Amino acid sequence: MKTTDDESYWDRHATASNLPGEGGLTAESWGEEIAFYMTPEQEFACEALAPLERRWVVELGCGVGVNAIHLARKGAQVAAVDTSFRRLEVLQKVAAEMGLSGRVHPVCASAEHLPFRADCLDRAYTKASLIHTDLPEAMEECRRVLRPAGRGVFCEPTTSNPFAWIYRRWFGPAEWRTITRYFSRREEEVVARAFGDLRTGSFYLLGFVAFYWQFGRRRLTRFRRWLGVLWGLDRVLFALCPPLRRLAWFRVYVVHK
Repeated sequence: MKTTDDESYWDRHATASNLPGEGGLTAESWGEEIAFYMTPEQEFACEALAPLERRWVVELGCGVGVNAIHLARKGAQVAAVDTSFRRLEVLQKVAAEMGLSGRVHPVCASAEHLPFRADCLDRAYTKASLIHTDLPEAMEECRRVLRPAGRGVFCEPTTSNPFAWIYRRWFGPAEWRTITRYFSRREEEVVARAFGDLRTGSFYLLGFVAFYWQFGRRRLTRFRRWLGVLWGLDRVLFALCPPLRRLAWFRVYVVHK
């Protein structure tokens, strides 16, 4: 969400998984996409966002809008922000087909320059989007637009997971290396400084491997089965040895204004 090069990349890859070579989101495919999408870190995030009925939620980096539609179906008014006009066109079309045009409001903007007045929104949410921003500016904007007692829930991948590191180094799209800054302690400190309090949830050590069946070869049944087993093992490992949480692939940050 930082440069025109970034915008060009996301316009070219306006698919549900951000990867090339797949069809775009449709009203018919949304059910399968949300089945892939609603993984443990997302369930944790949705619990932190609740209640959603009649709440205004800004999603930063909404992509083609799988989660924006999910939040709207839960009763939220969703300001779906993205720098890719092509992705917002897909979202607007799908939302209309699903009868959600009155709840999903596409906004072409960056996280660093939100076109909302101060103190006007109830929730701010991201999924792997802050890694593409100027984080201090994005956090300042999130704080500015949230109402007093508003809440931010940010799901972001970290630098720590060894399996993710191998994938990024040897198999991930080369363009990601120039448009992405994964979360480390430094980025966590930026979030904490912006909001004061910070609650976190850590997800996936071995569980990272299960996502091959989402992003490598899309097999929903295998994905859910592998994730169930490996995330179960991760929870045992995290309980027995809490320092292993620092090797989590995803971390969810919950903050309050």
